[in-house]
Amino acid sequence: MATVVLALTGFSSGHKSSGRHKSHSDSDSGGGCSSSSQDHDSYTPRTTGTRRTSTLEDGTATLVSCATKAAPYLTAEVSNPNSRQGTFEVTVSFTDASGRTLGSADQRVTVAARGTSKVQVRASQAVLAKLDQCWVEPEADLVD
Repeated sequence: MATVVLALTGFSSGHKSSGRHKSHSDSDSGGGCSSSSQDHDSYTPRTTGTRRTSTLEDGTATLVSCATKAAPYLTAEVSNPNSRQGTFEVTVSFTDASGRTLGSADQRVTVAARGTSKVQVRASQAVLAKLDQCWVEPEADLVD
């Protein structure tokens, strides 16, 4: 079981949506003809590379423990449902009692086929002073 530790030093002011990496386009849009004198019958599409299709799935992430003054890091577990090793990105955040985000981080972790790995994200003293809850985005996006 692998463990990755990331110190949270930069802060952001909001949560990301769960579909944050899902907006890739599979179509190639072409332009229209700009001149009526162009020969439209002689166009031959050119292939610039092959597109790799993937049936790999995103992983899941669960909160194991929230940061505390005694243990100043959030721990999350990332699971890989695939039959090969994969690298996943998990989003974590720290909020105060009114639900405002004190800090957040995206952490990448490599997980063995059908395995799990733990990720630790350190909370700064400023975050710990106001921390009420830790959050882990339940979908860990497959990045490789």
